[in-house]
Amino acid sequence: MSIDDTTQLIQLILNSVLMLLACAFVLGGLLLRRSVIENRLQITNIEYFQILDRFQQPNRIAMLQKQLRYLQQRVKTANNGILVMYYAVMLFVSSTLLLAIRTVVSAEWLVTTSLAVFICGVAVLLFSVAIVVLDLHQSDRPFWQEMRDILSTDVPEKRRIKKMRGTRSIRRVAVR
Repeated sequence: MSIDDTTQLIQLILNSVLMLLACAFVLGGLLLRRSVIENRLQITNIEYFQILDRFQQPNRIAMLQKQLRYLQQRVKTANNGILVMYYAVMLFVSSTLLLAIRTVVSAEWLVTTSLAVFICGVAVLLFSVAIVVLDLHQSDRPFWQEMRDILSTDVPEKRRIKKMRGTRSIRRVAVR
């Protein structure tokens, strides 16, 4: 093996290792994000069953059911992004392994195969990021939906005005 071949192999191995590190960092963030979504799902589920026991707030129950379905969908999407990211990691490790085998076995086709596997890994990584971006794009929707639902609850208009007047008078007293 010549010096040029050795230099080329080292550069290719470094590319694969750097992409592996990038995948590891992104994967850590994705796992943390999924954990936060799962915690939110558990909290919403507990709140749902507490309100269900009381049978007093049908509007809130409907809102919580929507949130539970949406959070379950987000967990599935996060899991899909993580799974695809693991596939990218597997491809980058395979690329590095093929290059390591090339140092032992003098077969030029291993370099070409390693590059093809590396390019597939980059494509899979891009697909995983696309899944996460779509999930991030849709992540604010339940928050705004909940705000709309809260604002449109069946509280009579007079009661809302009394509440607002009561808080204003409290503020005035506190200022004086």
